[in-house]
Amino acid sequence: PDPEGERPEARDGIRCSLSSDSALSKPLDEAFSLWEQLLEHPGIPKVRSLEQTVSSLQLLAALYRLQGKPIQALESFLLLRSLCRRLGDHLGRANSLCQITRILLQLECPSQAQVFLEELELCLGEDEGSE
Repeated sequence: PDPEGERPEARDGIRCSLSSDSALSKPLDEAFSLWEQLLEHPGIPKVRSLEQTVSSLQLLAALYRLQGKPIQALESFLLLRSLCRRLGDHLGRANSLCQITRILLQLECPSQAQVFLEELELCLGEDEGSE
């Protein structure tokens, strides 16, 4: 028996889950890095499907959130916001702004969230003006 009363299997399980968390995060981090490189240049990126690109960024952000990585999710939504702005996709941009604001509020950053809420108001105004 362990002198501290802790079973060895419990420690092994924690070690295993930490290493598997890192293993799961690595492909997401690599994907984020590739999207970031693609979107660092101004203009609309040359991709096969812009809709699929938008969906991929949404999925990336959602997976980061499921992993409990709000900063990475926030960065992914910022990339998505940038892409949607370039595409003139007001609904996609508004959705990304909502998600960014939500994460910032969860991180207890209300003044930063306010900036994105103001952008959201402008975005919604642009969408109403285009109809």
